[in-house]
Amino acid sequence: MKGVVYIIEVILIDVDDTLFDYQKAEKHAIFSSLRYFNVEGNFIDIQKKYNEINKKLWADLENRKIEKEVLKYKRFEYLSIECNLDYNPIEFSDYYLTKLGEGTFLIDGSEEVCEYLNQKYKLVIVTNGVKEVQISRINNSKIRNYISEIVISDEIGISKPDYKIFEYALNKVNYTGSKDRVIMIGDSLTADIQGGINYGIKTCWVNLFDKENNINIKPTYEVNNLYDLKDILWWYRVKII
Repeated sequence: MKGVVYIIEVILIDVDDTLFDYQKAEKHAIFSSLRYFNVEGNFIDIQKKYNEINKKLWADLENRKIEKEVLKYKRFEYLSIECNLDYNPIEFSDYYLTKLGEGTFLIDGSEEVCEYLNQKYKLVIVTNGVKEVQISRINNSKIRNYISEIVISDEIGISKPDYKIFEYALNKVNYTGSKDRVIMIGDSLTADIQGGINYGIKTCWVNLFDKENNINIKPTYEVNNLYDLKDILWWYRVKII
Protein backbone atom coordinates (compact mmCIF):
# COMPACT_ATOMS: atom_id res chain seq x y z
CA MET A 1 0.00 0.00 0.00
CA LYS A 2 1.46 3.33 -1.04
CA GLY A 3 1.10 6.43 1.03
CA VAL A 4 2.76 8.97 3.30
CA VAL A 5 2.86 9.16 7.08
CA TYR A 6 3.56 12.60 8.52
CA ILE A 7 5.81 12.34 11.55
CA ILE A 8 4.89 15.81 12.80
CA GLU A 9 1.27 15.64 13.96
CA VAL A 10 0.59 18.93 15.76
CA ILE A 11 1.79 22.42 14.87
CA LEU A 12 1.59 25.11 17.55
CA ILE A 13 1.91 28.53 15.95
CA ASP A 14 2.08 32.13 17.11
CA VAL A 15 -0.02 34.95 15.65
CA ASP A 16 1.66 38.35 15.73
CA ASP A 17 4.56 38.82 13.31
CA THR A 18 4.20 35.15 12.44
CA LEU A 19 0.82 34.99 10.65
CA PHE A 20 -0.45 38.55 11.14
CA ASP A 21 1.39 41.79 10.39
CA TYR A 22 1.28 43.25 13.86
CA GLN A 23 3.08 46.43 12.84
CA LYS A 24 0.26 47.38 10.46
CA ALA A 25 -2.39 46.51 13.04
CA GLU A 26 -0.65 48.50 15.73
CA LYS A 27 -0.18 51.54 13.50
CA HIS A 28 -3.85 51.44 12.54
CA ALA A 29 -4.89 51.21 16.20
CA ILE A 30 -2.57 53.85 17.64
CA PHE A 31 -3.20 56.42 14.89
CA SER A 32 -6.97 55.87 15.07
CA SER A 33 -6.89 56.29 18.86
CA LEU A 34 -4.80 59.45 18.75
CA ARG A 35 -7.23 60.98 16.27
CA TYR A 36 -10.28 59.89 18.28
CA PHE A 37 -8.95 61.53 21.45
CA ASN A 38 -7.88 64.66 19.55
CA VAL A 39 -4.26 64.25 20.54
CA GLU A 40 -1.86 66.76 19.02
CA GLY A 41 1.72 66.01 18.08
CA ASN A 42 3.81 63.94 15.72
CA PHE A 43 2.00 60.61 15.49
CA ILE A 44 5.08 58.78 14.18
CA ASP A 45 7.22 59.94 17.12
CA ILE A 46 4.44 59.03 19.54
CA GLN A 47 4.16 55.58 18.01
CA LYS A 48 7.92 55.02 18.32
CA LYS A 49 7.81 55.93 22.01
CA TYR A 50 4.80 53.66 22.48
CA ASN A 51 6.69 50.78 20.83
CA GLU A 52 9.57 51.22 23.29
CA ILE A 53 7.26 51.25 26.28
CA ASN A 54 5.12 48.39 25.03
CA LYS A 55 8.11 46.16 24.23
CA LYS A 56 9.51 46.59 27.72
CA LEU A 57 6.20 45.84 29.41
CA TRP A 58 5.63 42.69 27.33
CA ALA A 59 9.11 41.54 28.35
CA ASP A 60 8.09 42.20 31.96
CA LEU A 61 4.98 40.10 31.37
CA GLU A 62 7.05 37.17 30.08
CA ASN A 63 9.19 37.49 33.23
CA ARG A 64 6.09 37.69 35.42
CA LYS A 65 6.87 41.22 36.60
CA ILE A 66 3.49 42.65 35.56
CA GLU A 67 -0.05 41.38 35.10
CA LYS A 68 -1.65 41.65 31.68
CA GLU A 69 -4.65 43.62 32.98
CA VAL A 70 -2.25 46.22 34.34
CA LEU A 71 -0.13 46.21 31.17
CA LYS A 72 -3.16 47.08 29.03
CA TYR A 73 -3.53 50.58 30.44
CA LYS A 74 -0.15 51.14 32.09
CA ARG A 75 1.60 51.48 28.72
CA PHE A 76 -0.69 54.39 27.84
CA GLU A 77 -0.21 55.95 31.24
CA TYR A 78 3.55 55.90 30.67
CA LEU A 79 3.07 57.18 27.11
CA SER A 80 1.00 60.14 28.29
CA ILE A 81 3.75 61.08 30.74
CA GLU A 82 6.64 60.59 28.28
CA CYS A 83 4.97 62.55 25.47
CA ASN A 84 2.94 64.97 27.60
CA LEU A 85 -0.40 63.76 26.20
CA ASP A 86 -3.80 64.56 27.68
CA TYR A 87 -6.18 61.59 27.84
CA ASN A 88 -7.55 59.02 30.25
CA PRO A 89 -5.24 55.97 29.93
CA ILE A 90 -7.99 53.44 30.67
CA GLU A 91 -10.39 54.96 28.12
CA PHE A 92 -7.58 55.25 25.59
CA SER A 93 -6.65 51.60 26.17
CA ASP A 94 -10.22 50.40 25.66
CA TYR A 95 -10.54 52.25 22.37
CA TYR A 96 -7.08 51.16 21.23
CA LEU A 97 -7.87 47.48 21.85
CA THR A 98 -11.09 47.79 19.86
CA LYS A 99 -9.22 49.24 16.90
CA LEU A 100 -6.41 46.69 17.28
CA GLY A 101 -9.03 43.97 16.99
CA GLU A 102 -9.79 45.26 13.49
CA GLY A 103 -6.21 44.58 12.35
CA THR A 104 -6.58 41.43 10.29
CA PHE A 105 -3.57 42.21 8.09
CA LEU A 106 -1.96 38.92 7.09
CA ILE A 107 1.71 38.40 6.35
CA ASP A 108 2.45 37.24 2.81
CA GLY A 109 1.86 33.52 2.52
CA SER A 110 -0.20 33.13 5.71
CA GLU A 111 -3.42 32.02 4.05
CA GLU A 112 -1.76 29.64 1.59
CA VAL A 113 0.54 28.10 4.19
CA CYS A 114 -2.24 27.67 6.78
CA GLU A 115 -4.43 25.98 4.18
CA TYR A 116 -1.56 23.62 3.34
CA LEU A 117 -0.76 22.84 6.99
CA ASN A 118 -4.41 22.25 7.83
CA GLN A 119 -4.56 19.42 5.30
CA LYS A 120 -1.79 17.46 7.04
CA TYR A 121 -1.57 18.53 10.68
CA LYS A 122 -3.57 19.80 13.62
CA LEU A 123 -2.88 23.53 13.55
CA VAL A 124 -3.21 25.26 16.93
CA ILE A 125 -2.69 28.95 17.60
CA VAL A 126 -0.86 29.73 20.86
CA THR A 127 -0.68 33.45 21.59
CA ASN A 128 0.19 35.76 24.47
CA GLY A 129 -2.14 38.41 23.11
CA VAL A 130 -5.21 40.03 24.65
CA LYS A 131 -8.26 37.75 24.39
CA GLU A 132 -10.79 40.14 22.85
CA VAL A 133 -8.24 41.44 20.35
CA GLN A 134 -6.96 38.08 19.18
CA ILE A 135 -10.39 36.47 18.93
CA SER A 136 -11.64 39.37 16.81
CA ARG A 137 -8.64 39.33 14.49
CA ILE A 138 -8.50 35.58 14.03
CA ASN A 139 -12.24 35.04 13.61
CA ASN A 140 -12.48 37.81 11.01
CA SER A 141 -9.43 36.69 9.06
CA LYS A 142 -9.09 34.40 6.05
CA ILE A 143 -7.18 31.78 8.04
CA ARG A 144 -9.84 31.01 10.66
CA ASN A 145 -11.19 27.91 8.91
CA TYR A 146 -7.73 26.34 8.90
CA ILE A 147 -7.21 26.57 12.67
CA SER A 148 -8.17 23.62 14.89
CA GLU A 149 -7.99 25.46 18.22
CA ILE A 150 -7.00 28.84 19.66
CA VAL A 151 -5.14 29.11 22.97
CA ILE A 152 -4.80 32.62 24.40
CA SER A 153 -2.74 33.33 27.50
CA ASP A 154 -5.16 36.06 28.56
CA GLU A 155 -7.94 33.46 28.73
CA ILE A 156 -6.15 30.71 30.65
CA GLY A 157 -3.79 32.74 32.83
CA ILE A 158 -0.60 31.16 31.48
CA SER A 159 1.82 32.98 29.18
CA LYS A 160 4.64 31.79 26.94
CA PRO A 161 7.40 30.81 27.71
CA ASP A 162 5.72 28.85 30.54
CA TYR A 163 5.69 25.24 29.33
CA LYS A 164 2.21 24.74 30.78
CA ILE A 165 0.59 26.73 27.95
CA PHE A 166 1.88 24.18 25.43
CA GLU A 167 0.67 21.34 27.62
CA TYR A 168 -2.73 23.04 27.75
CA ALA A 169 -2.81 23.41 23.95
CA LEU A 170 -2.13 19.73 23.35
CA ASN A 171 -4.78 18.73 25.88
CA LYS A 172 -7.25 20.99 24.12
CA VAL A 173 -6.88 19.00 20.88
CA ASN A 174 -6.83 15.70 22.82
CA TYR A 175 -3.31 14.94 21.69
CA THR A 176 -1.75 12.04 23.59
CA GLY A 177 1.12 11.22 21.24
CA SER A 178 4.84 11.89 21.56
CA LYS A 179 6.19 15.41 21.99
CA ASP A 180 8.65 14.47 19.25
CA ARG A 181 5.75 14.92 16.86
CA VAL A 182 5.00 18.50 17.92
CA ILE A 183 6.64 21.75 16.77
CA MET A 184 6.26 25.34 17.97
CA ILE A 185 6.51 28.04 15.31
CA GLY A 186 6.82 31.73 16.14
CA ASP A 187 8.74 34.98 15.86
CA SER A 188 9.75 35.52 19.49
CA LEU A 189 12.92 33.85 20.71
CA THR A 190 12.10 34.58 24.34
CA ALA A 191 8.43 33.53 24.25
CA ASP A 192 7.86 31.07 21.38
CA ILE A 193 11.25 29.43 21.01
CA GLN A 194 12.24 29.41 24.67
CA GLY A 195 8.76 28.18 25.53
CA GLY A 196 9.04 25.32 23.07
CA ILE A 197 12.46 24.45 24.45
CA ASN A 198 11.07 24.53 28.00
CA TYR A 199 8.39 22.02 26.95
CA GLY A 200 10.84 19.80 25.09
CA ILE A 201 9.46 20.12 21.55
CA LYS A 202 10.94 21.15 18.21
CA THR A 203 10.93 24.86 17.44
CA CYS A 204 11.05 27.04 14.34
CA TRP A 205 11.96 30.73 14.54
CA VAL A 206 10.06 32.83 11.98
CA ASN A 207 12.59 35.60 11.44
CA LEU A 208 10.82 37.71 8.82
CA PHE A 209 12.83 40.85 9.53
CA ASP A 210 16.33 39.29 9.55
CA LYS A 211 16.93 39.99 13.22
CA GLU A 212 20.21 38.96 14.75
CA ASN A 213 20.00 36.19 17.32
CA ASN A 214 22.38 37.54 19.95
CA ILE A 215 20.94 35.64 22.91
CA ASN A 216 21.54 32.08 23.99
CA ILE A 217 18.28 30.67 22.65
CA LYS A 218 18.74 28.24 19.76
CA PRO A 219 15.72 27.21 17.68
CA THR A 220 15.66 23.86 15.91
CA TYR A 221 15.02 25.69 12.64
CA GLU A 222 14.89 29.23 11.30
CA VAL A 223 12.94 30.57 8.31
CA ASN A 224 12.83 34.01 6.73
CA ASN A 225 9.45 33.54 5.04
CA LEU A 226 6.42 31.38 5.71
CA TYR A 227 6.70 29.37 2.52
CA ASP A 228 9.89 27.74 3.83
CA LEU A 229 7.81 26.02 6.52
CA LYS A 230 6.59 23.63 3.84
CA ASP A 231 10.16 22.58 3.04
CA ILE A 232 11.07 21.99 6.68
CA LEU A 233 7.97 19.93 7.43
CA TRP A 234 8.29 18.02 4.15
CA TRP A 235 11.28 16.17 5.58
CA TYR A 236 9.20 14.93 8.51
CA ARG A 237 7.28 12.26 6.64
CA VAL A 238 7.70 8.61 5.87
CA LYS A 239 6.76 7.08 2.54
CA ILE A 240 5.01 3.73 2.75
CA ILE A 241 5.56 1.48 -0.29
